[in-house]
Amino acid sequence: MATFYVLPPRVCLEEQLVAILGKLLPGLPIPIDSWDAVVERLSEYGNWPADAYLVPRDEIPYGQSVNEALAEYFGAEPGDCVIEVSARGTKTWSVPGVSAMAFAR
Repeated sequence: MATFYVLPPRVCLEEQLVAILGKLLPGLPIPIDSWDAVVERLSEYGNWPADAYLVPRDEIPYGQSVNEALAEYFGAEPGDCVIEVSARGTKTWSVPGVSAMAFAR
């Protein structure tokens, strides 16, 4: 069973990471793609499960439900876990009986 972490939009993630790194490493330039680099290193060295996926909110098409988008674009299947992180808190649920095949074109 996969776990999908639906995170705030990429621009918010980048801003927060740049702010943290700027405080930790004042005066050093922060790479533009720092979010991707940090996530890549964390997943590599943190022994994250291979079926853990980080999905920035802006990768979910506007107007489409999270469950539908995860199934259509990221291969989510019924029973997969979704953890949505936002400024309002965290919500967790399982993908209902929606399969990626329902969205095949």
